[in-house]
Amino acid sequence: MKIEHRGNRELAIIGNIKSIEDSLELKKALDALQQQGARNILLRIQDSFSMTSTVIGHLMKLVNLDKITISLIVGDRRLYELLEELNLVQPFNVRFSGE
Repeated sequence: MKIEHRGNRELAIIGNIKSIEDSLELKKALDALQQQGARNILLRIQDSFSMTSTVIGHLMKLVNLDKITISLIVGDRRLYELLEELNLVQPFNVRFSGE
C-alpha cells in the first residue's frame, strides 16, 4: 500500500489495505491531517478491495468523537459493498468511482 498526500485534506491510497503496518501508516497519515487542522478529509481508495477493522474503527472515531467529516471515493466495487453491508456508506460519505 502507498499513501499520497494531495493537499491539506486529501489522501490517495494505492494498493490493498491489508496489513497491520498498512493500518498504522494510514492512521498516522489521518492523524497528521487532523493535527494540521483538517475538519474534512477525503480518502481516494483507488484499488483496494478490503479495509482492516483497525482502519474502520479509526475512521469511526474521527467521525463520531472528533467530529471530522470523512468522505471516501472507492474504486473497487467489493470495498463499496463491504462498507454498504456494514452500514458505513452514509457515515463515511462513500462514493463509488470504479468501472
